Amino acid sequence: MPTPPATARLTLDDAGLPRIDGRPLKLPPKERAVLRLLLRHAHRVVPKDAFAREAWAGADMSDESLARCISRVRQALHPVGLRLEAVYGLGYRLLEAAEAVKAAPSLPSAQSTQSAQATPAARAPAAPSVQALDGHAHAHQLLQQRTPAAMALAIELLRGLVHDEPGYAAARVALAQALATAVGWGLLATPPAVDEGLAALADLDTAGPTVPGLHAARGALLDMGWRFGAAAQCHERALADDGNNTETLLAYARHLLYTDQAAQAVEVLRRLRTLVPHALHVRMTLARALVQSGRGAEAVEQAQAAVADHPGQLVTLAFSLAMQAMVAPHPELEVAALRLTQGSDTPPFVWTVASFVLSRLGRREATLDIVDSALLCSRTTAGEASLYAAPLAALGEHERAAALLRVAVDERCGMMALVLRDPAHAHWLARHAGGRALLDEVFGGSAAAPPRAAAGSPRSPSADAA
Repeated sequence: MPTPPATARLTLDDAGLPRIDGRPLKLPPKERAVLRLLLRHAHRVVPKDAFAREAWAGADMSDESLARCISRVRQALHPVGLRLEAVYGLGYRLLEAAEAVKAAPSLPSAQSTQSAQATPAARAPAAPSVQALDGHAHAHQLLQQRTPAAMALAIELLRGLVHDEPGYAAARVALAQALATAVGWGLLATPPAVDEGLAALADLDTAGPTVPGLHAARGALLDMGWRFGAAAQCHERALADDGNNTETLLAYARHLLYTDQAAQAVEVLRRLRTLVPHALHVRMTLARALVQSGRGAEAVEQAQAAVADHPGQLVTLAFSLAMQAMVAPHPELEVAALRLTQGSDTPPFVWTVASFVLSRLGRREATLDIVDSALLCSRTTAGEASLYAAPLAALGEHERAAALLRVAVDERCGMMALVLRDPAHAHWLARHAGGRALLDEVFGGSAAAPPRAAAGSPRSPSADAA
């Protein structure tokens, strides 16, 4: 008996709620409204103003909020073979996976990544249009903002560019880099995002001269998939091609952190800082590498220098507090941490930092108030929840911390490659039976020898966002 098409599995019940094979599809209300609209107009483009009218009920809808909503719906539909296609400048449409491949024949599907062959578009790409160049530049600017909303919008924009101009290699590399970063932040489910990124890069090796950033982007994706041996080979090729490229060096440094080579990561990041001395994410990653390599005082200095170099940024203030709580907690940190939580729309990372600071100061009841509220009363993902393992571990709640980490590992959250290397877990994780199992599952036997540095190359909760 032939397998029914994917669209036959996804239906709307009498109440307008989506179901897969008769089972409710768990989505927040706004995402359900978006999916209803897409289903009613399957295979046709749904313009943005239609989403604003129906899903937002006429309220203000930003491109960023729509992109975040679409991203969540896309993740929910991936397992049943449905895809959401961004039609640049127009809107979105719902397609079966096979239709999406037909619409963009030069971009292999995730399932055919290993066997993909070079296509005519890849062998002889046309020059990108002016609109594509402008879109790529806009996506780059969004990625530099390093916020979840900007990241979601950049990914949707790059998906549209890749669909419209599959021969534009720079857009495909940028999409892969953005997907790897989003997975590292816990914004996207890891397996489908890694598959999508690898598919975008699949035939670029045969497209002619080496595409800038190709091997570093592939290495970053493989790191998120915990395939560290294969990732090491990609980073080695990237360093050989261009050891002065900032994205190449940053991806390599992160790989070194994942594979517990923090001292080498420090050297790479110090060199990178000479190339981009004011890049916030580089300085934050350097501070993380310093504390992971046992050089806590230097890590605090870097974190405080980041605050001075980027005044008024909430993420730098939170990061500095986390570093100080990690290295040398003192009572004054409590007031500063609680002050960060008093805004009208406090980002989730602030609560993870506040709970960590309080835990390091021995404020057990206050810490557990934050942790319990976050885990019981909010839509915290498994990846976000895993960040609360650090304050729990500081209180000696190792079983509960291990349970949070286990859920995220079972979901294959790519960010766990960094979370499990957090210095906050160094004192207990390897000595705890459940912790050892987690380390073996993510890292056991897969980390290869580090790639050779190019010639001349020399965690706290908020550090995971770096």
